[in-house]
Amino acid sequence: MGNTRSNNYGFIKEDEVQELSSLYNRRGYEAVVSRITENNEALENETLKIAVTGASGVGKSALINAMMDLSDGDPGAAEEGSTAQTMKVTAYQHPQLPTLCFYDLPGVGTTEFPSATYVEKLELGKYDVFIIVFGVRVMENDVFLAGKIHEMGKKIYFLRSKIDIEVDNLERQNRQQDRERELNKIRQYCVKKLEEIKFPSQEVFLVSSYRMNDFDFSRFCNVVVSDLSENTRHVFNLSLPNFCTEVIEMKKASLHGKILAAAALSGAAGASPIPGTSLACDIAILVKTFLYIQHRFGLDDESLVRLALKVGKPVEVLKAEIKNPFISDISAASVMRLIATSGAGAVMIAEDAVYFIPIVGSLVGAPLSFLTIYTILRNSLDEFGKSAVRVIIKATEN
Repeated sequence: MGNTRSNNYGFIKEDEVQELSSLYNRRGYEAVVSRITENNEALENETLKIAVTGASGVGKSALINAMMDLSDGDPGAAEEGSTAQTMKVTAYQHPQLPTLCFYDLPGVGTTEFPSATYVEKLELGKYDVFIIVFGVRVMENDVFLAGKIHEMGKKIYFLRSKIDIEVDNLERQNRQQDRERELNKIRQYCVKKLEEIKFPSQEVFLVSSYRMNDFDFSRFCNVVVSDLSENTRHVFNLSLPNFCTEVIEMKKASLHGKILAAAALSGAAGASPIPGTSLACDIAILVKTFLYIQHRFGLDDESLVRLALKVGKPVEVLKAEIKNPFISDISAASVMRLIATSGAGAVMIAEDAVYFIPIVGSLVGAPLSFLTIYTILRNSLDEFGKSAVRVIIKATEN
């Protein structure tokens, strides 16, 4: 593959390397720690507001629950199965990422929300992303609202829901061979309805809230990610349930900021004159960060039990895919064993980390601690990711 040092720093982007290296040369290591910490805080405080709308009974609640990895009846979940018209904006805060919130919007054109005042009354300008959910028919109110949102310069994503029902009907009719043709007919019908209101070249995603790994859900998520800013992309990535292997790769990229922040904290502790402070802080930092990564990848016990119930498989079958015992047993003792096996030699292993800060030969104390912790976390992130992929494959196989 050749030398890719000039444009590939693992999870560190080249412009980030150049910026932080320049900062290190001008103002020293403390300035680097401060910048990394500020960037991480900005990521953790970034908000994302996703508005979901559509006619009554099209599956908005099921979609919101699926994207929050909740089941109907869970605390904080949207109530599914109701065909009553939503009469007010209902907010659903993501259970793990409180800065992300879904909003179930009332339908347009009702007595309470007439078309003429809908945009102003619901303050549509405050939402970052709009999802319009279609049912069997594309309703006139849906296309009216799409036009209004488009006029505001906001991004809209069109989802045709409950596609699993369409496919199940084909199977009952013994017409499995017609699946792709029927799905294309459904998609083209929706696109045509949008074109009729001069809304051309719009992609319609066919999805099932109960079979996220099938149909267009993964492609939908990829398109959303490509449209978001860097910080909101981070929030969206980490909010996604682990329904396919592509999500794991997206999360790995977003977790890089967490790794850098943890390493920076370690480096700051490494500069302390109090004996033993650095090692004690490193262990605490690593435990906290590993637990965070474990949960984001759905490898903690609670997440695995919930996944097992959802897919109807024994949780032991899923746990067996986690080959590295450390991933299932994160504690101060297990982290100490990991440090012992990795040691300061981890810095020598990770050329990416060595090249991150210049004048490596003079690094002592804080920078050395930074590089060591960064390398341990980065290498471990790969291991967590591989286990998460194996669990997903096992969970979704027939």
